[in-house]
Amino acid sequence: MKYLTSILIALCLLCSCKRNNDEPPTETLLPIAESYLPATVAFHISDSDWIEATKEWADKKIIVNELSELPTDPLGFSDAYKAINFNEYTLLIYYDIHNWKIDTYRNQYYHDNIKNTYNWAIRVRTANIPDGSSEQWYFTRYAILVKKLPADADITIWLSVGLLIGGWD
Repeated sequence: MKYLTSILIALCLLCSCKRNNDEPPTETLLPIAESYLPATVAFHISDSDWIEATKEWADKKIIVNELSELPTDPLGFSDAYKAINFNEYTLLIYYDIHNWKIDTYRNQYYHDNIKNTYNWAIRVRTANIPDGSSEQWYFTRYAILVKKLPADADITIWLSVGLLIGGWD
């Protein structure tokens, strides 16, 4: 009986100990002020002019902190981009060349509190399986507007692509 009482007291003490829930989160979700629709142009793989015009833009990441930093890309920018208040906001841009249609997408923007980096994750879903022999290709610009980032901010932008329904057979 004495042994059982000791176990019960030990369990009560363990259960009553205050857990330390004061640890900071490893990631903090951040708001996106504006999420622009992806701007996409389809082209035929044999269109050498279009390939030449876009090849330097593939997988390019651009952080725009003032209007003069807005690039001159093959898609051009509407007045909505030119009217951004760069005193308050930073524009993040990512370019991709791919051979699948964008059916759905979503953006996630967060701060990695351990690495001290700002992260933009672009998650795209497509109904067609990417095919290396496809003759139809796409040039896409993704963009989001976020609160002004410090000049020395470390920014990571990454794109993930998956099938809309099912897996990659």
